[in-house]
Amino acid sequence: MALLPATFSHAQEPVDEDAPILLSADQVTYDEELGIVVASGNVEVSQNDRVLLADTLTYNERTAIVTASGNVSLLEPSGEVMFADYVELTDDLEEGVIRNIRILLTDQSRVAAASGTRTDGNRTELSKAVFSPCNLCEEDPTRAPLWQIKAVRVVHDQEEQLIQYQDAWMEIFGIPIAYTPYFEHPDPTLDRKSGFLSPTFGISDDLGFTAETPYYFNIAPDKDATVAPLITSKQSVVLLGEYRQRFAEGQIELGGSATVAEHDGRQDQFRGHIDSTGRFDINDEWRWGFDANRATDKTYLRFYNFDDETILTSRAFVEGFEGRNYASVQGLTFQGTRDIDNNDEAPIVLPYATYDYASEPGSYGQYLTFDANAMALSRIEGRNSRRLSLISGWTLPYTAPAGDIYTVGARLQTDLYSVDGVDPDSNLQNPSGDTFSGIEGRFFPQLFAEWRYPLVRHHSRVDEVLEPVASVIVGPNSGNTGRIPNEDSLDIEFDETNLFSPNRFAGRDRVDTGQRINYGVNWSLYGAGDGYLETFIGQSYQFNESDDFREGTGIEDNLSDVVGRVEASPNRYLDFLYRFRFDSETLEAERNEVRLRAGPPIFSFGLSYAFLNEDANAEDEFGDREEIYATVNSRFSENWFASVAGRHDLEDGKTLSYGAGIGYVDECIEIRTTATRTFYEDGEIEPSTTFLLTVGFKYLGAFGAGF
Repeated sequence: MALLPATFSHAQEPVDEDAPILLSADQVTYDEELGIVVASGNVEVSQNDRVLLADTLTYNERTAIVTASGNVSLLEPSGEVMFADYVELTDDLEEGVIRNIRILLTDQSRVAAASGTRTDGNRTELSKAVFSPCNLCEEDPTRAPLWQIKAVRVVHDQEEQLIQYQDAWMEIFGIPIAYTPYFEHPDPTLDRKSGFLSPTFGISDDLGFTAETPYYFNIAPDKDATVAPLITSKQSVVLLGEYRQRFAEGQIELGGSATVAEHDGRQDQFRGHIDSTGRFDINDEWRWGFDANRATDKTYLRFYNFDDETILTSRAFVEGFEGRNYASVQGLTFQGTRDIDNNDEAPIVLPYATYDYASEPGSYGQYLTFDANAMALSRIEGRNSRRLSLISGWTLPYTAPAGDIYTVGARLQTDLYSVDGVDPDSNLQNPSGDTFSGIEGRFFPQLFAEWRYPLVRHHSRVDEVLEPVASVIVGPNSGNTGRIPNEDSLDIEFDETNLFSPNRFAGRDRVDTGQRINYGVNWSLYGAGDGYLETFIGQSYQFNESDDFREGTGIEDNLSDVVGRVEASPNRYLDFLYRFRFDSETLEAERNEVRLRAGPPIFSFGLSYAFLNEDANAEDEFGDREEIYATVNSRFSENWFASVAGRHDLEDGKTLSYGAGIGYVDECIEIRTTATRTFYEDGEIEPSTTFLLTVGFKYLGAFGAGF
């Protein structure tokens, strides 16, 4: 071991230039008269995490030149490794000449060259060089990789974290396919840098030929932006943009697009959209934020293939969390994107304030709850309402010595409404004729009690759980009036998730009146591993006559429909869910839902099936609805995969969409191709066929074409 009067440096990290250089070798000789140190046999020189290995190393004190030969490798602190047959460097290893150089980058990408020079300790210039991130063929390493870039001159700048090419051409399987006088891409250590992103090209009936070339701006470590002009041959240029920034207490993402184009038979119409979010912490308990989602017209997003949402929701909010309590104040607006939507009748909610409080458990486990709500809802056209609501409750859970579990409690819902333009005889949002405007109130108390008794039996390989459940809910026989508009309780879906709920309506505008009992049974099997089978079946009986629920909901009669669920996952290759609702008298299906995923990666399939009886959705204009969606996926090798998917309307006997795709991916390339046919129609959206081919080269980006 010896100490040499030299220092290493590294461009990306501060180093200790006074740190010693450590040399180890099988043999070290020193000619004091000539000032030459010669090390041979397993030579290793290290300083500041940089290591030089060689068979032989010579250091000339007079010329301050270090030469190394025989299996030379230089390990950089960043993780890169440089190999060479012969290296001649200055004593600080920052400048020199290298022959037959090969560089292994941090992600296993490779650079090879006939010769190179190293300057400033961070810049390597190579002549007659080749770059490729592809692995070499194990059977014949001399074969050309899947793709590579050859260049007369290549510069690897570690400080800029770039690899630059001059007079470069790209080869696939050794065949040249493209040439460029200059090209650059980031090295594996670079997270982001300003520059053009991968372009995409396509053809469609509505837009014609399209080309999108995004440009990325790396403004600062905490902010960036992307501008992406979308050029179309049949429409005007669409300018898309996104700005992102992180703050000490939050972040924002501002995005959108704009164009002036033909729309609805009129020329030079402004079209665009906003899609932005923000989240900011006020302190450890409070935060505020916003979501802005808006389009100039209903079909803009789908016409340009930006989004397919049917409702765009915008909101601004402040919310707080403290222990068991939650508070929020927000404002919301909605925009429908279907042709049948009338957005002048869409609600504008400002404010929508809630406060949910749950006390700490008392000495017997009892606790109090208070759920307060204030809402002001208005429309450009139609009825308006203001609401103050408080749901207060008391709950006592109890576990008996025998193991059965009891829960008893009481709740009181108190509501005060101020309304304008409400039709007491209908729920029309924009009624005509005589309407009611004024003040309306409601006091609605309820008592409830629930009993469940989990019974467990251990078998050799599984545990079995049988749990009967029953509850009683008692309340007044009235509480809903037409003078209170129904804004948040329109969607009624009676199933096993709300069977035991005191209020089976989704919101506060309607209350679940009367007296009823609910009963059901859970039966489950749990394996020694992760496998399980869970089932539930249940029903309710309403003692009083009630017209709170419309026909077809399954709870409009005294005896409700039978609801339940079967869920199974015996192993990681099978997941099954079946949810049902049967008519209590005929046992005919009113609602069926099936979801299935089965098979290993080499061949798996998925199935989603939904059936909704016309009577179960009486306000729906479509009648019976029965639809199936199926997918088949296969990763039939380590690199190849394929998929087929289709959606079919079984009630009308027509296909809604279908498609297929195949792809290949490895360490350096990704190729995907898909073909899709859709049959949806809505406004200017018509049935269409799309073909998409995407080829992604590591570091170079992805290039796509759609037809």
